[in-house]
Amino acid sequence: MGCRHKGSLDENRGFLTWRATVRRQLLSAWMIAALVLPGSVARACTLWAAAGDEWAKGGGTLLVKNRDWTPDQHHEVRLTQPAAGFRYLGLYAIGSKSAGIKAGINEKGLVVVTATAGSIPEKDRAAMKSAKGVTSRLLSACNSVAAALKMTELFLGPQIIMMADRKEIAYVEVGPEGKFAVKTAATGVLCHTNHYLEDSTLPFNKSLGESSRVRYGRIKQLLAETPHPFDMKQFIAFSHDRVAGPDNSIFRTGSSSKVSRTVAIWIVALPPTGTPRLYLKIMDSGEPERMIEADLDDVFAGRRQDILNTPQPAEKTK
Repeated sequence: MGCRHKGSLDENRGFLTWRATVRRQLLSAWMIAALVLPGSVARACTLWAAAGDEWAKGGGTLLVKNRDWTPDQHHEVRLTQPAAGFRYLGLYAIGSKSAGIKAGINEKGLVVVTATAGSIPEKDRAAMKSAKGVTSRLLSACNSVAAALKMTELFLGPQIIMMADRKEIAYVEVGPEGKFAVKTAATGVLCHTNHYLEDSTLPFNKSLGESSRVRYGRIKQLLAETPHPFDMKQFIAFSHDRVAGPDNSIFRTGSSSKVSRTVAIWIVALPPTGTPRLYLKIMDSGEPERMIEADLDDVFAGRRQDILNTPQPAEKTK
């Protein structure tokens, strides 16, 4: 009897422990589900990059930005000579709020792109202190990823920054109050959408949009399952991937005229030596698609004026 009694107490304790574990798991699942917004089709972007001989064909790096936005802007390609610093080629959004440079490469071969930190509500982001002109300031001041990562005073105000040079790729997850996390790779791949991924920044996710979650999963899958090293042709194919429907795919067509869709694709290949190569596709509403492929040495040497809109005058980047 005593043995049976002891055994029944152990069983009861085991049951209680199991029940507590299940309750914790259910609570964690509920908290995750509470962050996910199934109907979220916010303005957003998908970013990814590859570095090193094993991942980028011929060595060097590749970087891609699929820019998603509501169809209330148009885009221009400008070659800018700042008042001080390096020249840079940029993709600019014109019209509505959030106009300005969205992707760029400077004459030293530094590429910088950004994405919205959409897991922090827009009204909250707007109320937070933010550095101004981050992309332009990095491009005009820095000749490498390493140099850009030292410009920590610019990592203020929620956003995702991805960058590349010939040797290295990186992203910076910028959160509130000057808090940020950095991930770099000299060999390998990086990808990002619109929510925080690093352990130190995960608490900044207030609402995890379905589109951001699905796009991140898809680009991560493509990078993991596609034979590599990658070349620009493969990354162009990734940028047109539509398997998750109009609002959740890497290439978004938009389920209505009022929601975001992919409006531009920016891809730069940076070989270990030689000229970087640009692929740019612009899809402005009501206008013919504009396709640009160019050797960037030619652009900076003035031999590809045909790809430029009205050049910017010298501008201050302070």
